Formats: sequence, C-alpha cells, structure tokens
Amino acid sequence: MVLARPIAGVILGNCFGNFWYFFIGSIIPDIDHIFVLISRKIFLPKDIIKALRFEKKYQINFKTKYVHSLLGALILSTPIMLFNFEGGLAFLLGYFIHLLLDWVDIDDKYFLFPLKKKFSGFLPIFSKKEIIFTVILFLIMIWSF
Repeated sequence: MVLARPIAGVILGNCFGNFWYFFIGSIIPDIDHIFVLISRKIFLPKDIIKALRFEKKYQINFKTKYVHSLLGALILSTPIMLFNFEGGLAFLLGYFIHLLLDWVDIDDKYFLFPLKKKFSGFLPIFSKKEIIFTVILFLIMIWSF
C-alpha cells in the first residue's frame, strides 16, 4: 500500500479539514523506511522497490516495531495534541489509517509493541490487487477535491 497511505491522508484532509495533520499522520510512520534504507545502503530506486517487494528474501523489515505500532502512534501524537488537540486527533487518525492499510501487506508487523505479537497480511507489495485498490483510492481523492 505504498501510495495508498498518503492518498488516504489527502482524502481525509479534504473531507474533514485539518489537511496537513491528516496527511502528515498518514505518512510519518514510514520515516523508519529511510533509516532502514540508509543503514542497508540501498539508494537506487530499482533496489528500493525490490527490497520493499521482497523483504523476507533480503531479510529486511521496513516496518519497525517502534514506529509501526499503536504505542508509536500515541507517542508521536501526544505532543501534537498538547499543542492543538483537534489537529492531534487528525494526526492520530491519519496514523491509524496508515497502520490499517499496512495490516494487509504480507510483511511482518508488531502493532502491539512492546508485546511480541506479530501480524502478517495476505497482500504482496506492488501486487495487481494493491495497484487496483490504489487507483480506486486515487479516483476517490480526485473526487474529494
């Protein structure tokens, strides 16, 4: 669901206001991807796509337990809520939507960290079903403007 998450953030922002809070909340969990790519020295776009598609083959886990978890969502949302409660709730909802869309991806996730409960979805990354879902979301996003 690589592109579906920011698209979902745009849709939520267009429909409910607080656009930037929804949008940033929907993409911020993937900040861990940057650190994983840098630590593994993966810089070329084709290598990034291969690594994302075949995490188990390359023994990479892009969705770290610290950021791709409910605890991570609460920790990152709390300071925003203290500054702007409504914006913080929008950020948190965008974050939850990101995690929900990640749920169906085939790779391993630890949404309940610090518990060691592992979640795995059924949908390969960049699969035809994912692309169709993303195109539908994109059309909904266009309609939301």
